[in-house]
Amino acid sequence: MISVILATHNGSDTIARTLEALSLLQAPKGGWELLVVNNASTDDTEARVLAWQDRLPLTYRIEPRLGKSHALNAGLKLARGDLIVMTDDDVLPDPDWLIQWDSTAGNFPQCSFFGGAVVPEFGAMRPPSVLPAGEYGILYGATHDAPEGPLAPSWKTGLYNAAGANIAIRRSVRDEGHRFDTELSVGSGGIMGEDTEFINRLARAGHRMGFSPKARLRHIIQPHQLTWSWIYRRFVRGGRCDFMLLDVRQDNAGRLQFRFPHHRIPSALGSLARLVPAALRRNERQLFRQAHGLACDLGALQQAAWLCFSRKPRPSREAAS
Repeated sequence: MISVILATHNGSDTIARTLEALSLLQAPKGGWELLVVNNASTDDTEARVLAWQDRLPLTYRIEPRLGKSHALNAGLKLARGDLIVMTDDDVLPDPDWLIQWDSTAGNFPQCSFFGGAVVPEFGAMRPPSVLPAGEYGILYGATHDAPEGPLAPSWKTGLYNAAGANIAIRRSVRDEGHRFDTELSVGSGGIMGEDTEFINRLARAGHRMGFSPKARLRHIIQPHQLTWSWIYRRFVRGGRCDFMLLDVRQDNAGRLQFRFPHHRIPSALGSLARLVPAALRRNERQLFRQAHGLACDLGALQQAAWLCFSRKPRPSREAAS
């Protein structure tokens, strides 16, 4: 059996399309179950989900604590499948999505966690022309092309080929006690990267990662996600995430250990200084590069400053539940 965990927060704009696509899935050997966890939604997400109860193998739960990691952890407790696939409320999986997941898990028993292919679904819209396709990963969760099979664990591998909209773990990983870090992805302004932190932690624990290019889904991109204001805020959040995952460690007592990224200050000032002439010349590509760098630097500095003022012990990530 395959368990699919779908975490949703105020997903009324897209979740009906997602549930319709899930209703068209080909069933894998052993069947499947869908666990929808409503994470503190304040819109009509609940009504939209319950409308599909008779057409899907659906179990519905409410997780009142805001944060995607709380919702995923709640779903992990309920999952009964040998393979547990986690996804979002704004995706359109291919009809053979679960068939391909079942095939990959069977073909590569040495791997205990996996990433599946994620392709942005822009529809009739198009992203800004100066936006490099290489940025679709951090912005829209797009994965890079890779063959089916094991991948060497690395920061780049985890970042680009295990997007949170399409990852899977064996039940044995759940049974070992691995859970998502509940201090990440709390609300729209929270630190993203709960998926990257999770899979990199699994790799450090000795688990092997695999990739399934045929277990594919499309990520629905909404109009506001193509605006420069949204893109800039996303890069700021990316800078916060990079700092937390690359520069912050814990000691045995759970205390955070890090150095303030002073080098980011001249980098941010340099990007800011170069923004002005780029804007005057209307050089959109240069403007994008400098705004991108400035956003990432400011995000890291913002997160470091917040930690300096609120530095305190925290529970071990391994014990999160």
